[in-house]
Amino acid sequence: MQCANRAPSPRGGCVSAKRTALQRASRCAAAIACLLIASACETAGGPALSQIASEINSTLEPDTVVLAVGDKIEVRFPYSATWNQEVEITADGSASFMAIGRLIVAGMSMGQLRDALSTAYTRIFENHELDVVLKSRGARKVYVMGEVEKPGEFELDPSRRLTLLDALARAGGPIKETAYLAQTLLIRWNASTGKQRTWTIDAREEHWKGAEPVYLQPYDLVFLPNTPVDDVAIWVDNYIRRMIPFPYIIPPVYQ
Repeated sequence: MQCANRAPSPRGGCVSAKRTALQRASRCAAAIACLLIASACETAGGPALSQIASEINSTLEPDTVVLAVGDKIEVRFPYSATWNQEVEITADGSASFMAIGRLIVAGMSMGQLRDALSTAYTRIFENHELDVVLKSRGARKVYVMGEVEKPGEFELDPSRRLTLLDALARAGGPIKETAYLAQTLLIRWNASTGKQRTWTIDAREEHWKGAEPVYLQPYDLVFLPNTPVDDVAIWVDNYIRRMIPFPYIIPPVYQ
């Protein structure tokens, strides 16, 4: 005689139909949870590398000279030739000018430096009209930090364009066990605007075969975190600015 509300077991015993239903519901809930987790993993991070390449490349400034360490500059005064001078940008990003002293100039455009010097010399003598000429250029570099095998600075070859993936390769590639490629950060200093741009990029390997690569320019910094970055501004202030030789190139973020 079968038990009420019970189903026969393979051994001839009785199993609660209610318990069977709960087990089925539990398995169903587990399956749904797995799907939700998988979906979350798929959508974690920023836009795919191939999708955001065009936006990032539109901010490149190939014709803008951004002053860097090792650059030699000539300052010319057409009406006061005795003030003509040549200076070199030192390792801390500064250069020393007659009667002014040291100024932080790395990261400036030529026009910005000319304006800064013109303003400074206005307070020193009349007929201060001047021009600034770049005599020679030091090395141009990008920085790759975070969860890569060989983090550091990498020199840009003026005759070729360096892509984000090339830079990662130079840094030995991501550390597979810890790199959170879905939230790769790219920080760019635009000298013409005096502002930084920051992008969060999903740079997982499945997005590496885009139609257009992401190109880098001098002072670009690529950062691979090991956990999701919830507040990019805080990370830039607390971590990334401390890693590069001239942190003032990436200005602090004020809340």
